[in-house]
Amino acid sequence: MTEDAEDAENERAASDHRTLVNLLSAIAVLALAIAGFWLLNFLDEKRKIESCLEAGRRDCLRTFDPVAAPPK
Repeated sequence: MTEDAEDAENERAASDHRTLVNLLSAIAVLALAIAGFWLLNFLDEKRKIESCLEAGRRDCLRTFDPVAAPPK
């Protein structure tokens, strides 16, 4: 192989490596964003339950089910 062909091959391999690293980095950032979103929603739900309990209510853990609601 000539020196130019070796340089082109090395540059292509380096480019493929950079692409792989960038893809893995993007996946890691996306996973962290999804985990952060889930954590914030989880903590918000727990905050609402705690606020309900502090207000003295006893039915804080029940979820509202429109089918189970009594008729008016």
